[in-house]
Amino acid sequence: MKTLIALGSFTFACAAFATQDVPPAQDYHYGQTLDIKRVVQPADLSFCGIREVEMVYEDSAGQLHRLRYPVWGLFCGNEN
Repeated sequence: MKTLIALGSFTFACAAFATQDVPPAQDYHYGQTLDIKRVVQPADLSFCGIREVEMVYEDSAGQLHRLRYPVWGLFCGNEN
């Protein structure tokens, strides 16, 4: 029964996050000043090479932003 309650709570929390108004992604430009108070959804870096990734963050006013930027993945093994 406790497992069922925990699963229901988790599902409700995920649904609440999904209904939040997250704006479309904005491209990062070198030297751009960002107001990041809290990272809500970090970028997934589980790849090799350079790709554009997206991060969702909250600014100091509590508004959500989605930022798109290029990054080198973390799973390249011994490749340089």
